[in-house]
Amino acid sequence: MVITVDEIVQNTTRNFAQKYPHFKEFQTDAAYRPYWTLCVQALQDRDLLGHIVFCNDLFGIPPVKTFLCHYAEQLKEITGDPSAKLSDFVKKAVGAMWGYVFKAVFEYAGQKSVSVSLNRLFMVKTATCYTHPQKKLVLAY
Repeated sequence: MVITVDEIVQNTTRNFAQKYPHFKEFQTDAAYRPYWTLCVQALQDRDLLGHIVFCNDLFGIPPVKTFLCHYAEQLKEITGDPSAKLSDFVKKAVGAMWGYVFKAVFEYAGQKSVSVSLNRLFMVKTATCYTHPQKKLVLAY
């Protein structure tokens, strides 16, 4: 599968809330806008997205962990908290967004929950790693 970051962003922004209606507010509510904007920013960054896929596929590091660690400083600013503690809703919504990307856009067929031990930052204990890609993924320009 050859796909551009623009296609990934368009698909996700257009279809995420339909697939995950419980998290529609994450995309539409002004209170969550900074988090959604950061997610879209990650999807627009071809190099970062490549690293997220690489870490997931080769090392079993969930996309959520790579995303959170990459944007740690921005998340500290957004939360106003040096430990960047995220609300349960935000943690689940970020996970749902990455789930949408890996399952609906990248066509991964499997998933497994793994320990991520982000207890000092973010207060995230587990996250999902995606398995069994149905097609080879190529992030095009």
